[in-house]
Amino acid sequence: MLPVSLTYADLLRLFKYCGYVVLVVAAAILFFRLAELQAHPLKVIWQSVSTALAVPPLLILLLSKLQWKYPKLAWLMDKRMVHGLWWGELKSEFKSSEGADPLPPIPIAFVVQQSYFFLTIQSYTPGQPARSTLETMMVEPRSAIAQLQYVFEMRRMQDAEDKITIGYGDLQLTSGDKRLEGYYWTNSPTRGRISLDLVTRDFNGIGSFADAQQARAELRKIPGSAVVK
Repeated sequence: MLPVSLTYADLLRLFKYCGYVVLVVAAAILFFRLAELQAHPLKVIWQSVSTALAVPPLLILLLSKLQWKYPKLAWLMDKRMVHGLWWGELKSEFKSSEGADPLPPIPIAFVVQQSYFFLTIQSYTPGQPARSTLETMMVEPRSAIAQLQYVFEMRRMQDAEDKITIGYGDLQLTSGDKRLEGYYWTNSPTRGRISLDLVTRDFNGIGSFADAQQARAELRKIPGSAVVK
């Protein structure tokens, strides 16, 4: 089961909107039962509110299943979007020896699955995939700066290895919510910088670096596509 990736602000916002929905639905029911309202006001009001209370669970179910890729819905619910295929590079600060040059940048793809309640990150490089085990999107109220923060796990099975590396990433959402950039740290210990640009909000069947690379290449060939070049 996926852990819920809601902040306290997200939870309060959800309660607020559920309250609005109950009021609107109850008012609509009362409007169509005005004749009965005059004869039996308490009964009609109670029945209308009871019926309206059945709507929020349906709304919650919808939000838990719906991919978070619709700008108008994200604006209405005031929840930033990171759902999509992202492409960029990873710059590690690791050096093989004292005085050696840092490693060259490594291409990296992020596949981010997001709904109102859930957020998962799968990353791919040419040599190794990684997956998130804990994720959150924090938005500073005064500055509206959004930080995607996550714990990730990499497992190496090549050459009879069975090694798990645990790390932490902290990426800032910028450029109209179409760029992620920041730092990562691991227990190796290594650290480095990641920068990613949004390729597309719509993606299916990406399970490897080659899949992500192919999807990006195909989108770049489509005139008028939203892929960042």
